[in-house]
Amino acid sequence: MNPTYITDNGLVEYEPPSRLCSLRQYNVAHCARLRMQEAHRNADTELWKRERVTFWSTLSASIPHNFK
Repeated sequence: MNPTYITDNGLVEYEPPSRLCSLRQYNVAHCARLRMQEAHRNADTELWKRERVTFWSTLSASIPHNFK
């Protein structure tokens, strides 16, 4: 049985994807997040900004379009 949710038009059933992202994408985002934390601790704003872009762009690319 697939999950359902309620909208103004009634009950909608959908089939979720088998996976949200690849392990490679997860690892890139995870490492970027760790580097963001380290840059924040060291007050390295430039590194933090670069890792933030990496984190969010990787995360955005890994989420299926029907979840956006």
